[in-house]
Amino acid sequence: MRYTTYRSIYEGQTQEETHIQNTLWNRTIELMKTGIGRFILVILILVSGWTGAFSVFAGGLEKPVAEKNVIVQPGDSLWSIAAANKPDDMDTRKYISSISKFNELKGPDIQAGDVLALPVW
Repeated sequence: MRYTTYRSIYEGQTQEETHIQNTLWNRTIELMKTGIGRFILVILILVSGWTGAFSVFAGGLEKPVAEKNVIVQPGDSLWSIAAANKPDDMDTRKYISSISKFNELKGPDIQAGDVLALPVW
């Protein structure tokens, strides 16, 4: 194997690769020292903060308008009850979470004969 392109994963980076990485990092640092770089950084922080705030509050502003009581039958699960009673545009997992909070359930276990209050939007 006289002419091979094999490179060991244990070899260090070449001096050229290291120089390119250092140059890019130095350019980034120099940009951040300028007024434009700081402005861009502030804008990025503000945008990421606002998008995070909107995603947190996106699903939680609406409160249920009523409740519907359901008696748990043998063989029922939270999933089957939620799938049968959830609003059409709501994810089943989200509805299960709202049922758990509404009834103060500690886990997914429910027993036949339990009465669950289902939130209605």
